[in-house]
Amino acid sequence: MLKKTRPDGTYLAALPHFTRLLPYLMGSRTDSTIFFEQDFDVTDALQYVKQKNLSHNGGEKKLTFFQVFLCGAVRTLALRPKLNRFVSGYNYYQRNKIVFNFVAKKELSDKGEEINITIPFSPDETLSTLPAKVHAFVDRGKSGKSGEGNESDSTNAFLAKLPRWMIRLVIYVLRSLDYHNMLPASFISSMPFWASIFFTNVGSVGIDAPFHHNFNIGTCGFFIALGKIRKDKVPVDGGAVELRDRVKVTFTYDDRIVDGIYCGRAIDLFRQFVENPAQLENPPELNDELRAELMLKG
Repeated sequence: MLKKTRPDGTYLAALPHFTRLLPYLMGSRTDSTIFFEQDFDVTDALQYVKQKNLSHNGGEKKLTFFQVFLCGAVRTLALRPKLNRFVSGYNYYQRNKIVFNFVAKKELSDKGEEINITIPFSPDETLSTLPAKVHAFVDRGKSGKSGEGNESDSTNAFLAKLPRWMIRLVIYVLRSLDYHNMLPASFISSMPFWASIFFTNVGSVGIDAPFHHNFNIGTCGFFIALGKIRKDKVPVDGGAVELRDRVKVTFTYDDRIVDGIYCGRAIDLFRQFVENPAQLENPPELNDELRAELMLKG
């Protein structure tokens, strides 16, 4: 009988019958992918970041728009717990951590090495707590130091040196162990494909957001791409137009995890947080019912 306990999630038994059948009807995240696109008006958010950085102490690192983006996503998952579910071995699980992964470049050039940054967050993160955590993980990743969230690159370097048949065997074993819920917690916590959301900030290199694929290895059901900020002429009262800062954001998500209405409302909530980041200055008001539904550990 398939082992139903795993170190990164809690088995969900009380689900609708049709939901339970979805992993059999759509066997992989590629089969169940939905693509969604939205434009965010970030005029006020960019002004907020600018004002925050004007008042910051010299020893502090500056707030970035991407950190506002991440904080908005943490808040959204805290308030919409079903987003933090995943499918493994045809079963559903509630992830017991909020974990994000994104790719950073050691230097902004064509030859700059890409590194994966995997960061666990608290549901109570604010714009006072999250930036320091992100900076610490990114700095450690760029420096090449090992530590929580930065071990995947050494694993990748080891695998890349193996012959092709052995790499295929290792990937097969990983998939099999994951299917049977036998991967160790230390491995899962260090790898990008077992995150709540995988982000790509292509806007940082002047590219618009693509519709990105999900990965069939691991359990990450959401991929969010943030594009470059552009100036758009937006109609205002009286027939005039106003220049506004806007950005395209694309979402790739596993339709088996949550239904379209739940996810669509979550994306609207996410947009509100990003467009109005002052809401993220204080921790969210999470009642006992929400915290129980999140099922977070550690």
